Amino acid sequence: MDVNKIKQALLIFCLVSLASVNQAYADCNDKRAPGVDWSGCKKTHKMLDDTNFSGSQFDDANLEYSSLDESNFNGASLVKTDLTRTTATRAQFYKSNLSKANGYRANFDHAKLQDSNLTKSEFSRASFKKAELSDIDWSKSELGRVDFTGARLTNVSFEFSNLSRAKFQDARLDNVNFKGAYTYRTRFEDVDLQKAVNLHQLHLKFACGNDNTRLPEGLEKPESWPCSE
Repeated sequence: MDVNKIKQALLIFCLVSLASVNQAYADCNDKRAPGVDWSGCKKTHKMLDDTNFSGSQFDDANLEYSSLDESNFNGASLVKTDLTRTTATRAQFYKSNLSKANGYRANFDHAKLQDSNLTKSEFSRASFKKAELSDIDWSKSELGRVDFTGARLTNVSFEFSNLSRAKFQDARLDNVNFKGAYTYRTRFEDVDLQKAVNLHQLHLKFACGNDNTRLPEGLEKPESWPCSE
């Protein structure tokens, strides 16, 4: 066995590995712009409002407590991005990938999310008041206590997601899929559920509603809703 060749191969391997590591973090100081690559970067407590981030990469980035209000994330990838307590009011997400993102207590009020992937994400206690949500795959996600008050949801899938204590008061739901969703004390007061998909009597048994809650054909209101506070 040629020792020199082995040493040369090891040297090349080390140089390639080092280049890959440097590449992963080389763009963290780039200015915000469309197509920026901030994958794995730490951008906490930043003011990133009203910015065009279309086509950008934020995979595994940390954006905790940052302000993203009115920014454009169309076509952006935010896989496993930490959005804890960020604000993204009136931000736009078209064909964006937020799968496995963590948006605990984030604020997406009035945001627009369309044709995007949010599977296996964590948005517990986040706010989506009066947001426009359409063609969204939000399956297998943690959405406990999320506030959808006044939001408009069209073609949204909550399959096998935790919606316990989530609020849908005054929201508009059109072809929203509740297959296998956990609806313990989910708030459906004053909500029209007639166009909901895969909503079953068992969902209603544990959910909350009132006399103004409208149900799909074949379902009946419980004799008493489990919460009245």
